[in-house]
Amino acid sequence: MSFPSFADFKNGNLDLQLQLLELLFERSSSLESITLKNPDFMNHIGSDYASFVEKVRTGLHSLCHRAIRGDPEAKNHLSNIIAAHPKLGQPKQKLSAHSAHEQRNLGNSDSKEILETLNVLNTRYEARYPGLRFVVFVNGRPRPEIIQVLQQRIESGNSWSEEARVACNEMCDIALDRIHKTQIPPSTHKL
Repeated sequence: MSFPSFADFKNGNLDLQLQLLELLFERSSSLESITLKNPDFMNHIGSDYASFVEKVRTGLHSLCHRAIRGDPEAKNHLSNIIAAHPKLGQPKQKLSAHSAHEQRNLGNSDSKEILETLNVLNTRYEARYPGLRFVVFVNGRPRPEIIQVLQQRIESGNSWSEEARVACNEMCDIALDRIHKTQIPPSTHKL
């Protein structure tokens, strides 16, 4: 995985920008709409990839705030963006290359019991938060720790919008980690 200079991203055509957005986040028409296809957003994206991700985070938080106030369009956008992420324990062929790479630390030989636990917890999570998918910045943590986080999030008492905000923060942390792991030289990372 590699990124061109931020200047090339910022000044590139939409196809290039869409490819790079997908490297940072999972593919989502709503995310494309509120970012790359939004001139106001694109005119203020900062001078490096990290600033871009933080601008995305701000936009996602704005959607969460609108969802709290009952805006159905904001809730639909959030569902589309968050549900683009794969379920933990999902078969590898259904994962994006980046998600497969990130989840490999969770163990390639999950027991049937672990996979069943993940399936049950994913189902409980999605029943508790319809339209959302459990998103967590794995950051090398083992499956038992991630399962514990999933259980805590199910039992957190968060409202739908609060949980969407948590998921958005996790997505942005994942994107920042993807940037960090590319080890982009500073001279090509910033404008």
